Amino acid sequence: MATLRERITAPAHLEPPMPTGGLTFRAGSRDDLDAVHSLAVAAASVDDPHARPSTADFERTLSTEGLDIARDTLVGVDAEGHVQAYGIVIDVPSRVTAARVVLDGAVHPVLRGRGIGRRVLAWQIGRARQRLAALDLELPATVEVGAPQGAGSLRLAARFGFEPTRNWVDMQVVFDEHEERDVPALPDGFVVRAATTDDIEPLRAAKNDAFRDHWGSQPMVESDWRGFLTASKSRLDLGRVVLARDGRIVAFGIVEVDPDGFAARGRSYGYVHWVGVVRAARGRGLAPIVLDAVLQAIRADGLSAAVLHVDAENPSGAGRIYERLGFVAGEVHVTASTPL
Repeated sequence: MATLRERITAPAHLEPPMPTGGLTFRAGSRDDLDAVHSLAVAAASVDDPHARPSTADFERTLSTEGLDIARDTLVGVDAEGHVQAYGIVIDVPSRVTAARVVLDGAVHPVLRGRGIGRRVLAWQIGRARQRLAALDLELPATVEVGAPQGAGSLRLAARFGFEPTRNWVDMQVVFDEHEERDVPALPDGFVVRAATTDDIEPLRAAKNDAFRDHWGSQPMVESDWRGFLTASKSRLDLGRVVLARDGRIVAFGIVEVDPDGFAARGRSYGYVHWVGVVRAARGRGLAPIVLDAVLQAIRADGLSAAVLHVDAENPSGAGRIYERLGFVAGEVHVTASTPL
């Protein structure tokens, strides 16, 4: 296989798009964070009403290792200087089995249909090509977008050659509706306890091992992982770990709580961002054990539900485990990609 530098063509220079739809375009900056967040909330109210993007999500994205805000972000502003469109190009910093670039962006709902999104996406693809073409790696490469099933952004991406490659199912359990859960007994020699800040690096090792055979997953780098677990909405105290006899983390569940998102879903909830079992410890029922411990912690914190997203083709059959614990499937989110 040729290297990415050898096989990917990319623009030598990439200027902001020409003005269109009443907007002019420029590079983004950290000063745009609040405006971009407000725009994303407005877009989600139409595209994904059960979700509300958080400022912490954008802060985390802009802190991705290697992301160059001046070159990897774009905003479209109106005549009054208000941000009405944005695009972010996220070059996933860990590249073991593949190189991935994830595109995030939105156009304010009242300005759609004017060609703005097409200009932003074309710029993002050009920048993604630049990032990938700078790598001397013999790896497959993809550029990806994600959105709720049926979203207009997926139709736009299809015009640029993106095809659906993965579905992610939104699942929720409401505690007052499900009292009994089918959970195996904890095997002898294992211990379940709350996660702590001392677990951050051991959790990264466990996560990287547990997700090695999951679609699209690449090992988390230390800085990005720490950023996730120290963000304002991270709740390590509600997370749980399973320890083996030697003290190693062999299973885990990690939780985030964002009160600003409660209204969109219609109830308070904890978001279970990751549930995993290291490969050497699989087959012992640890996944439902650690997830049940997480659910108990979320409920004891006074929250009324737990939410997670699961790969519809998860190789470990995670969806069935979640259903046994009372989770009910809801909306589907789609990842669409194009190989380079």
